[in-house]
Amino acid sequence: MNFPWTVAAALLIGSTVSTVGVSAKAHKTEVSIHSSKTTLTETLVKERLSKLSLPIETKTNEAVMSRIRQYVVTGKKETELVIGRSNLYFSVFEHYLNAYGLPEELKYLSVIESGLQPQVRSAVGASGIWQLMPVAARHYGLQMGGGVDERLDLHRSTEAAVKMLKYLYDELGDWTLVLAAYNSGIGTIKSAVRKAGTRNYSKVSNFLPHETRRYVPAYLATAYVMSYYQQHGLRPIIPFYYSADARVIRIYRSLSFGQIARITGVKTSMLAALNPSFTGGIIPRSVKGNLLMLPNGESSALLRNFIDNGQKNPEGTMKTPYVAAKGDDLAKIATLFNTTVENLVKWNDIREGKIVINQELVLFLPKAFFIKRA
Repeated sequence: MNFPWTVAAALLIGSTVSTVGVSAKAHKTEVSIHSSKTTLTETLVKERLSKLSLPIETKTNEAVMSRIRQYVVTGKKETELVIGRSNLYFSVFEHYLNAYGLPEELKYLSVIESGLQPQVRSAVGASGIWQLMPVAARHYGLQMGGGVDERLDLHRSTEAAVKMLKYLYDELGDWTLVLAAYNSGIGTIKSAVRKAGTRNYSKVSNFLPHETRRYVPAYLATAYVMSYYQQHGLRPIIPFYYSADARVIRIYRSLSFGQIARITGVKTSMLAALNPSFTGGIIPRSVKGNLLMLPNGESSALLRNFIDNGQKNPEGTMKTPYVAAKGDDLAKIATLFNTTVENLVKWNDIREGKIVINQELVLFLPKAFFIKRA
């Protein structure tokens, strides 16, 4: 799927062709794009793309240039909104891609799929930032129903999408084919490979649906714009719910957004924007624990104090919060603070055996630990 504004922008291309300069030569035509800050040619785009660590060959053509044009000319404001949203999402995507040994640059797929809007739903039923279909979501263990749609959960949907990408690569062994398969399904790609008699994408693409043939150029254009937007005078429009200090806490009991708002002072509109997977505004009781995102440490501390209901420090220790960073796991944190995984699990009631990036943990450390670091 391509997120909605790109469709509208594509329709506008025909009526805005005058904004695009095309210089014709005897044997070659090079497309150029005029924005408020720069004139861009295929040669310059290819040069800039080559500096990125993309997992696919960086070919440029009219399809790539047309999509870049949509981003920086006809759809400039929408692109600035996407760039703003990426501040909240990209570090999370990178965390999971690294955890599964996949290229970080696959994060750009999410922009093509949804424009980084979790609430986007396609006509065929795909939902969330990664536009997961119900069958795929269930296959990767996501909950749908009972007031929860984990395709809209930032962490769980991202991990599911990353698992899917890893499976596709294990099956196809080529990232360009993987991108196409994410769009049209692995069956379509395997069929096209058989018809082409080769795994060379330039030949395989002749047997792919039109939308899928546009997907790889869209990926290159997206990677380009998300990396070089400043050169085109684009500025991130930061969403109201963004916070550099966002925290995630795991909740097992049932709580409504209204209750959480009263406890923390965070508006229900903010809670809904940060946590779209709770479709009815209520976090249901859960054995594995639901992930709740809050905008800052103050709000997470207030809610944790309410949930913990006066949890006391073990004798000789001090209580301190720790926010899991990119690449963290329980073993790394235990080593960092000279404690054990078992202690972390006990202190934080971790029943699933793992944590997520930005999850706030409680540590009970010996007072001497703080004195040594004073």
